[in-house]
Amino acid sequence: MNVLILSVAAKVLLVQAFKAAVAPLKGRVLAADLERDSAGLVFADATVSLPRTDDPGFGEALSRACREHQIGLVVPTRDGELAALAGLKARLAGEGVTVLVPDAEALAECADKRRFGTACARLGLKTPKTYGPGETPEAFPVFVRPVAGAGGRGARRIEAADWTPQGVDMLVQAFCSWPEYSIDVLMDLDGAPLQAVARSRLQVRAGEAVKSRVEDAPALTEAALKLCAGLRLVGHNVVQAFWDGVGDPLFIEVNPRFGGASNLSIQAGLASPERLVMMAAGEAAAAREPRPIQHGLIMLRYSQDQLVKADWPGGA
Repeated sequence: MNVLILSVAAKVLLVQAFKAAVAPLKGRVLAADLERDSAGLVFADATVSLPRTDDPGFGEALSRACREHQIGLVVPTRDGELAALAGLKARLAGEGVTVLVPDAEALAECADKRRFGTACARLGLKTPKTYGPGETPEAFPVFVRPVAGAGGRGARRIEAADWTPQGVDMLVQAFCSWPEYSIDVLMDLDGAPLQAVARSRLQVRAGEAVKSRVEDAPALTEAALKLCAGLRLVGHNVVQAFWDGVGDPLFIEVNPRFGGASNLSIQAGLASPERLVMMAAGEAAAAREPRPIQHGLIMLRYSQDQLVKADWPGGA
């Protein structure tokens, strides 16, 4: 079982987690990225060169790479590539390759935050109070962010004195001061919920947690599993929510892919790379068994330099 990680960038920990997962199967982890000097490529067993996902030849190039390298599992890591991969999922499945992406309709509900709110309401789950385009909030402050977008870009808090009507491309919600959580949710390859790990976002930089702690919070994990099942997601997903520790959580978005800080949940016991590899290899029953979770485990992220010679493949 060989695994291909797309848009690997600096996701070294994800590469290492999948390498550990495929080791018992004598598999390899390959990685691709448009930036040939990406750190993640250094840690992969081999690299694959692919065109952009909006290139007409992307589908054939990916299919050819999977055949040549005997890839059994493709792992996307960037929002911008998910739709293209959803369109290729059936074709690759016919070639014996599993792609960790839901169908196009599920992606659309995740990508559009207004549609996401509607989906939550359909499932009986709560979100912060949301105002329609052009509507003036009844109370301030409010939180404004693009309807489509990731990484916290364009998101901001607005007070009454600074308010101007927002267009259809911006989502306006009541400001919530509750603690923010990420919930890593593991689904099987058919969309059945398996297990989730909640982690508090102790410090966030550019929309990504750099300090985080695993919490014993069934109210969060059970609701997140219900959400991902209702959205028909597969594989590893990251749900964002506010929660006061007492009532119902307020969901704000879900990313249907691994997140930047998902390694904490993986190492705390969720073990999603290992279990996804098992499922793709036909060992679904064992992969579905819940794992013990190490609550209280804390992640303190720091940067590390990787030195390479000028003639390494990415430096050429």
